[in-house]
This record gives sequence, C-alpha cells and structure tokens, in this order.
Amino acid sequence: MTKSAPSARAFATALRPLALPGLLVLLLVAAVLGLRWGSVDVATISWIDFITLRAKDTTAGVILYDVRLPRVLLAIAAGFGLAASGTTWQALLRNPLADPYLIGVSAGGALGAGIAIVFGSHLPFGANAVPLFAFAGSLLAVGLVYALAGQGGAASIERVLLVGVALGAFLTACLSMLTFWHADSIATLYFWMLGGFSGRGWEELFQMLPYLAVGFGILVTQLRHLNVMQLGPERARSLGVDVVRCQRLLLAGASLTTAAVVSASGMIGFVGLVVPHLARLLVGPDLRRALPVACLMGAILLVLSDLVARTAWAPTEVPVGVLTALFGAPFFLYLILKERRA
Repeated sequence: MTKSAPSARAFATALRPLALPGLLVLLLVAAVLGLRWGSVDVATISWIDFITLRAKDTTAGVILYDVRLPRVLLAIAAGFGLAASGTTWQALLRNPLADPYLIGVSAGGALGAGIAIVFGSHLPFGANAVPLFAFAGSLLAVGLVYALAGQGGAASIERVLLVGVALGAFLTACLSMLTFWHADSIATLYFWMLGGFSGRGWEELFQMLPYLAVGFGILVTQLRHLNVMQLGPERARSLGVDVVRCQRLLLAGASLTTAAVVSASGMIGFVGLVVPHLARLLVGPDLRRALPVACLMGAILLVLSDLVARTAWAPTEVPVGVLTALFGAPFFLYLILKERRA
C-alpha cells in the first residue's frame, strides 16, 4: 500500500502535460456528438457541406445551424464560465465548498427571470425579456451586496459573503411570494430555475458572450496574484500583492461571469463546485494549469449533459441542472469522504 500511493502520484504527474490536449480532443468529440445525435437524423449532411454552409437551407441544415450548434456553443460557454468562477471562488476563499452562486447571483437572476416570466406580456423586450432581466437581476444583487457590505468601512470578503447569503435568502423569499401570487407561471419559472439550454439559440449566446469575456478576462489578469493568495493574505502582502484590490477585481470578475451564464442558461448547479476539484486532482493546485483544465472539463460536462438531457428520454427533455445535480452530488460526497480518509 505504501508503494502504490507514490506510484499513483507519479503516474498522475506524468499525465499532467497531456491534460490540456487530451481535454481539447474530448471537447471536440463531445461537440461532434452534440451536433450529430438527436431526435432528428442529420447524418445525411457531410462535414464539408456543414462547414461550407451548403446545407444551410435543408431541413437537417436548419436543425444543425439554428438549433444544435448554438446549444452546443452555449453549453461550452456556460461550462467554461461556471468552472472558471467556481475555481476562482474556491481559491480566493481557500474553501473547497465555495461555488459560483455564493453571494446571491443566482437568487437575483432567478427573481429577474421570474419578473420577466410573470409580467412578460407588459414588457417591451419580447422574447429577450427573460435573459435580460435575469442578467440585470444578477448584477443588481451583486451591486447591492457590495454596497451593503461596504457600509461603515471597507467591504472585506467576509462581510461580502455574509451579506450575500442574507440577500440571497431575501431575494429567494421574494421569488417565492411572486410564484405564490402567480401560480399559472410556476411551470415556466421552475423549468428555467432548474437550468438548461432548451429553446436557447444564437441570440442568447451573443447576449452573454461579451459579459462572459469581460468577466473571464478580469480573472485571467489576476491569475498570478490569485495563485499567491492561496497561501493566505498575509503571505500575499509580504510578496507584494495588493490583496484588497485583487479581491475586489476577482469578486467582480467571478460575479460578472456567473451572471452572464445565469442569464442564458438558468441555474445549473454543481459544475462550479465539483469541476475545480477534478482539475486540482488532475494537474495540482497551480491555477495556471488548474483554471484552463477546469474550464475545459466544465465545457465537456455541460455539452454531454445537454446531449443526454435531450436524447435519453426523447421526446421529453430533462433540464440539464437536474442531471448535473443527480451525478454531481454523489460524486462530491465521494470526494469529501475520500479527503477525510486521506
């Protein structure tokens, strides 16, 4: 037993250089499966016709270009964003139980979506009202958290977390009241809250990408500092890191990234919680390796989850968030028990 543990670690270390290229190949395979498999057969279209847009006006082409391709790309973007945000939160708080929905982002997004669903007929935005209101609700929730946490002094990360939990509970209560008084909208709102990509298309993808790119860009610029901050704030200060400024930028980047994902796909749980653990197990705690690996893992997970959600019980489609919770929760419990034994 004593010899097997070092040999297993040595094997994992030897595999680290292959992690990124291997995951890129897996993501490509998952994307191809997501495009090819479904309730309608599109095997009649060759890849040359697909790439050159020759089949765009055929029935199978419309399904590929207007339904499956945006769903696959949206799943990739959502997995990317949730994994990046979850990795950031866990490194920033040095807490493996942290996830992207920690400070009320999801509750604000859900309330915004609920308002749009209930009062959509009176709003000027038409079909865009739900993602727009979800995004606005998420950002307003984050803004309120920062404003309230900063009352009477600097908004430390501990105060941000406490205020975020309290505000999240309040917004959830508001959402419960909304659904109580508008029971006819419960089914639509409930399906949205469970998370998924049903009915989403190019419009939702293009709406979320700019904000996702800005949030992810902020995280990448602070990656070196975040790596140091995993050693603790005092050690980071001694190494020249402006801890307060770095924390604020990371909070803003992670919140913006999560808000963008929530606006397009609803609340998909466990991706930002479990995937960072898997990335660290594969390549170690260095975020220069762990962050890109986690992003690719998150993208693969959501592409495959969406594929299963729309094909396994066809013609019924299961929300993606149900599948990620169904498989993510037991796996996370396994990781916790494994760490306790170690």
